[in-house]
This record gives sequence, C-alpha cells and structure tokens, in this order.
Amino acid sequence: SVNIIHNFNLGERAKINEIKFIGNKIFKNNKLRKLIVSEESKPWKFITPNKYLNENRISLDVNLLKSYFNNKGYYKALIKSSSAKVIDDNNFILTFNIDAGEKYYFNDIKLSVSDNYEKENFSNFLKIFDKLKGKAYSLNSIKKIINEIDKTALQKEFIFINAKYKEKIVDNNKINIEIFFEETDKYFVDRINIFGNYITEEKVIRNAFIVDEGDPYNKILFNKSINEIKSKGIFKSVTSEVNDTVLKNNTKTINITVEEKATGEIFAGAGTGTDGSTISVGIKEKNYLGKGIQLDTNLALSDDQIKGKFSVVNPNFRNTDRSINTTIESTSSDYMTTSGYKTTRTGVKLGTGFEQYEDLFFNIDVSNYYEKLETSSLASAIKKKQEGDYFENLISYSLTLNKLDQNFQPTDGYLTKFSQTLPIYAEDKSIENSLTSSKYYSVNDSLILSGKLFLRAVNSIDDNVRVSKRVYIPSYRLRGFESGSIGPKDGSQYVGGNYGAAFTFNTTLPQLFSANENMDFNLFFDAANLWHVDYDNSLDSNKIRSATGISVNWFTPVGPLSLSYAVPISDAETDKTESFRFQIGTSF
Repeated sequence: SVNIIHNFNLGERAKINEIKFIGNKIFKNNKLRKLIVSEESKPWKFITPNKYLNENRISLDVNLLKSYFNNKGYYKALIKSSSAKVIDDNNFILTFNIDAGEKYYFNDIKLSVSDNYEKENFSNFLKIFDKLKGKAYSLNSIKKIINEIDKTALQKEFIFINAKYKEKIVDNNKINIEIFFEETDKYFVDRINIFGNYITEEKVIRNAFIVDEGDPYNKILFNKSINEIKSKGIFKSVTSEVNDTVLKNNTKTINITVEEKATGEIFAGAGTGTDGSTISVGIKEKNYLGKGIQLDTNLALSDDQIKGKFSVVNPNFRNTDRSINTTIESTSSDYMTTSGYKTTRTGVKLGTGFEQYEDLFFNIDVSNYYEKLETSSLASAIKKKQEGDYFENLISYSLTLNKLDQNFQPTDGYLTKFSQTLPIYAEDKSIENSLTSSKYYSVNDSLILSGKLFLRAVNSIDDNVRVSKRVYIPSYRLRGFESGSIGPKDGSQYVGGNYGAAFTFNTTLPQLFSANENMDFNLFFDAANLWHVDYDNSLDSNKIRSATGISVNWFTPVGPLSLSYAVPISDAETDKTESFRFQIGTSF
C-alpha cells in the first residue's frame, strides 16, 4: 500500500482593500456603499468577516444594489459585473460596474377580473392605482399590491387562484401594469419533508409555514412560507421542490432543503465627537440551541455612562406570530461633576410585540426596576431631597405606524410612534408620554426633503418628577446648542423640564461638491423647547430655541464622519450655544 499525503498551504485570506462603483450609477459612492454588506479592510477591523472576499456575499451585494435601483424607478438597471482585481498578495479591489439606464414611471395600472369573481371585492385597489400613476416605478410597490390582492382573494376563499402581472413599456419611459388572476389545478398538501437541518429544530422551520399538511396547495402561500424561512437569516440557503404524490391523486409532496450557517456574531465599535467618546462591544446569536431564539449581549461605555444589556427574543412564540422578549439591563450614569448626582438603575423587562394591522405594530411590556440616586454637595436642594433608593413596577406600550418606502435610508413615506409608560407600583408615581414622527419626500433621486417631530411629557401623580426621569432634548435634535445645556436652570445646573418638543427640517444639497463621491451635504433647520418645572415655577424657561446650518456626512478612511455648523437664530439668556459639532466612529 502507498500513503499519499496532501500538504496544503492556504496562505492569508483575501481582503478587500477598496470598493469602487463605476458606470452610470446615478447615486454617489457614499450612498451605494451603505447598501452593500462587504466592507473595506482596515488595520483595526479585526472582528468583522465582511472585509474578506466572499462569493456569496458579493452575490448578495449585487442583489441589494439591483433591488435598490429597481425601487428607484430604474426598471432596466443592470449590475454589469462585479470583479476583484489583485493589487498585492492578499489585497483586492472590489468593483461594481453599474448601468442604471433610463428612469421609468407608472402609467396605467388595471386589474382584470373575470366574471367568475365579483369586482366589488377588489374595488379598493383602484384608488391605489390612481395614486401610483405618474410616480417612479418601484418593484416593491408592485409586490405590495400583488400581496394585498392575494390576501383579499384568500379572504374571499378563492384558494386556487394566483395573482400575476404583465408589464408593458409605452411612450419610451412609462410602464403599463396589467394584473390578472390565473386559476390553478386543485391540489392538496400530502406531506412536507424537511432536510439539512442538523442544528435547527424542525418545528422552527415548520412554524414558518402558512400551509400545512392536509391544506389546499396554494402557490401564493407556499412562496410566502419559503420567504419567511429565508427571512429568519439562520440558513445559508433554502431550496424547495413540489412533486406529485405517488399513488395519491390531486396531492403534492413538498421537500424543503436548508443549509445551516454560523449564526453567532461578535461586534465592537468606538466613536468620539463633540459630545464625548463611546466604546461598545457585544455578542449576538440568531439561533440559540437551534430553537430560532435570538440572544443579544452588549456593553456600552461613554464619558458619563456605563450601560449593559442582555436580551432574549423568541420572534414567533408558539407559532402565534407574536414575539416574546426578556431583557435584563443595568445603567450607571455619573453626573457628579456637572449636576451633582449619580444614578444606578437595574431591572428586568418582559414584553411582546406583533403587527396588529397592515404596517401598524403594537408592543407592550411589564418591567421592574431598582434605582439608587446619590448626590454630592454640588446638588440642588430638590436633588438632595430625592436622594435614596427607588423600586418601581411599570407597564409600557407603544403603537407604531410605518409607511416608509424602506426602513434603511428612507426617501418617501412616514413613520409615527406613540408610547406611554404607566406605574403599577412605584414610590414616586409618574406617567411618561412620547410621540415621534418622521416624514420623507423625494423631489428627485438626489433631492430628499424630511421633517421630524419629537414630543415628550413626564408628569408626577403624587410628587415632583425624579431628576433622572425629567425631559431633555436629545442633542441630535437641536444643533447649535450644547448637549443638555438649554431649558430650566436651578442655580448653575440645567434640570430639564416636564415637557419637551423639537422639530427638524432637512434637505439634501446634491449639487454642492457633487463631484466628491464620499461626501453628502445637507441644509437643516432645528427648533426646540423645554419647559415647566413642577417643583418651582419660577425656574421655567418657556422659549423656542432654533438654529440653521449645514451638515456633512463624509466617508473617511477611518470611518463615517458627521460634521455640522449651526447658527443659532433664537435662544434664552441661560442657554449655551455651540456652532461646530462632529462625530466619528468605526466598527472593528
């Protein structure tokens, strides 16, 4: 016999030294880079795997880019090629060659319904069609309409039909859409077989299925089931096949094959800026013990705060389409040098969330917290009076209406969220209410207008609101002023208010330094007010503060850099203004 020994020297892994976008790409590199998963390799990026060349990851990047262009009206957009060019032994330049083509717009959209179905069941879609006419073509809009038509058809028990559509280009850059029903043969699901799940429990996959064994086979529901499995993000690939069942007429056998992948992630990041420095580290797991349970542990440190959190989320508890989450967290905030107090707040929270109606999400949770409030000689009289230990049992809920065109970097639509926290048992009872809203409008591909609203109120039922619960205006909502340095003031210390409001208007400036692919400029106007002090009305500072200026988002070799220069328009005598602000951060 002969022994054959193979000795492999794999060498170092291929790294991405630079990412380029060339061709008729319409959008700046700064925006396109944020859409893809691959990252440029840097000496400090020792954790992320996205810096390495990976065929599957590049394929995902191509799909993400193509989807983005399709949803912005570029119906015939092509990612002509994605190539990696060697620059030395293990460093490559990753290049995406893009041809966006011409921009297309919706023209006539019609729904063809045969005499077998009542047209009144689908009359509400006519208004949607009218609203889309003349707007930029969007593949997401078509898919959403098809899904809603499918949903309506299923509600009317039209089980064995599928909604399909045809597209026709007219007048060079307009598209007519015809939606019609296709009747299918009547089949029922005999068996569903699952293969390849060596780690993931079978029930995790089966719980994603909308159709079950014995149900009528409907292609719409089947495709939704496959997409639901893919969206979990715990499999490298998901393939399926549907076959006629042997010896059983009018039945189908469904075979699902999944390929497992690593679902754990270690992350770390750091940033510094005008408001201070931060460091964060954490570990995430998407498929704990193969049960589809998500774990998240993170620790964040800043100049005056240390925050740790551990959370467990079951995204589909007992196949109810409701998530169950448990969170344990602790936060230590030290403001001894600036405000004369320090708090340590530790607690546990149990909650659930689900989509109540289309795009309307409801969340509710019950929590228990213990807080220790300490003061120094610098503290005001009211803070010294509030020094001590607090235990509270709270119930919180929120309603979120999400009509954005996309959650990441939206360009159209709006999002509104209302939340309220009520005391079940607390040593100082207070009610917290907040309302946030964002609206986006796209004038063209590069000119995006946005407006954001922030409202918050905290009111005590039986005493003054605790200092750690008072309202402050977040610094990113009011540029031109130092963080935490506006509003009511007790002696030399800013004490926040019972009510806070802020409004921001922002517009991109696409023509300013348009040749620079790594910089985006914005013109902004911020306005805010912080008022009412429940323990002393004489401290009130009810005046609208406002500022306007220019902000820059710059992708630097170190990481994303945000700069802003603001000119205060109106302020109070006690406010501290700040013209220049910056923040830079990176991940590892």
